[in-house]
This record gives sequence, C-alpha cells and structure tokens, in this order.
Amino acid sequence: MRTDARRIRRSTGVEARSAEGSPQPVRFGRDAEALAQQSWRLYIETSQRLSQVLEAGLREESGLVLGDYNVLLLLWEAPRRTLTMSALARRLVFSPSRLNYRIRLLEEAGLVRKTGCPDDRRAHNVTLTAQGEETFVEAARRQRRHVDELFLDHVRAEELTVLHTVFRRIAEALPD
Repeated sequence: MRTDARRIRRSTGVEARSAEGSPQPVRFGRDAEALAQQSWRLYIETSQRLSQVLEAGLREESGLVLGDYNVLLLLWEAPRRTLTMSALARRLVFSPSRLNYRIRLLEEAGLVRKTGCPDDRRAHNVTLTAQGEETFVEAARRQRRHVDELFLDHVRAEELTVLHTVFRRIAEALPD
C-alpha cells in the first residue's frame, strides 16, 4: 500500500488512505517542494476568499459586481473615459459574449454608452457616462476602504514591493 500511496500522491496530488483508513499526508512532488505547494494553495484559497468578500461588500454598498466595477475602473482610467470593446475584453479577460452581456447591462443602467468606432467600422467604443462616473467615484471610495481593511492593512511596505515584483513577473509571463 505504501508504494501505491506514493504513486497516487505523486501523480494526482490526492491524499491516499492506508488499509486501516487513516489519512496519509498529501505531498505534491518532493518534500522540498512542500512550501511551494502550500504557498500556491494558500494564494489560490485566499485570493478567492478575498474576491468573494470584496464583491459582497461592493454589491451591498453600490449594487455593482466586481466585474462591472472593473469595467468602470478601466474606463475611468482611459483617455476620454473610452475604450474599444476589444481593449476591454483583453484587459478584463472576458469572452466577447460575456463582455457584451455586461456592457448591455451597464448601458441599460445608464453607466456606459456603446457606440460605433469612427476609426474602424467593425469596432465599438464604450464610454463612461456622467452617471457612470458618479457611480464609479462613490463605489471606488468604498472599495478602497474595503481593500485597505482586507488587504493593505495586513501587508508591510517592504512586502508590497515583493508582491508587486512577483506578480508583475507572473503577469508578463502569462499568455495574452
């Protein structure tokens, strides 16, 4: 059983059980990689929980979901508060159909306006409306408070530099 348990752990990362049913510790790769695996799992679990808590607060206080907030944020930061649909999709990592759906809802709420692109008849521009700007400014103020409380208050200044360096490197290594 011991050899089978090792093989199962190495190939799947799933905990094996002894013949008596007691759990054997999960090991992903060599023992030297334990910290790396624990760090990865902690990152995944914490980032998911953080996103859920941030979204719940955002939804409760402003009625926006995190994806919509990010659309408004990108438009807020863009020149003339306008981006093409393709630029938004790339930055948000949204499929075209998901982005079209979200933009339609934001447009119905009066937060954005979708128009044809004068430079390319195949493209569409999305522009933040005055109501969208007002909604974003209020939501951003609240979101910043939540980010401070849930994230930044728990990170020292020197750790921010490390986090920025690591995540910049990872972001640059990811495919578009």
